[in-house]
Amino acid sequence: MIFDALHYFETLAQQNRLCREHAFKPVFCSGPDSIEGLMQQFQKTANFVMIDDTTDQNLYSEGVSYFKRRVYTVFILAAYRWDDMEDREEKLNLCREIFQQFVRRMIWDRIRREDEGDDITFLNVEKIYSKEFGRYTMSGVTGLYFMVENDEPTSMEYEDENDLESEWVTETGTQTEPAGETQEEGD
Repeated sequence: MIFDALHYFETLAQQNRLCREHAFKPVFCSGPDSIEGLMQQFQKTANFVMIDDTTDQNLYSEGVSYFKRRVYTVFILAAYRWDDMEDREEKLNLCREIFQQFVRRMIWDRIRREDEGDDITFLNVEKIYSKEFGRYTMSGVTGLYFMVENDEPTSMEYEDENDLESEWVTETGTQTEPAGETQEEGD
């Protein structure tokens, strides 16, 4: 079973008491460029947990096993009164505390569910990158984002020739040969 990180982060935002008390609305965005469009909702909702539904990925090998590393990004954003730096600091501190609570919960869930064989065990809670937004990054909005990796085991092997032939077509249609290698006549 593949760990559904997007649903997991949405659930964190829905179940966190601070998020509820301060009306943080969980929403999905598609990359940092889409945040500006969602920020127009700040007139209706002041606080957001934005879960980026796009991921950075890479494939790597640990010996004979392969893993797909996905990097998930979550933004915790709060609106503050323009030109009120005390309000900005208060809202930034709120975002910081929510982030700390999210991290504690991720660690708790990973440890608690490790024995159950749940795929959250591949969530890399040992290394979580975060960055706070500067004073003038987004007018009237403060907060931070964090990035967490999830390394999922993945199979990169063919079970048999049928698997290979189901993915590749050769010019002859019968034998699957890598590019650059041809069978010599008389072999």
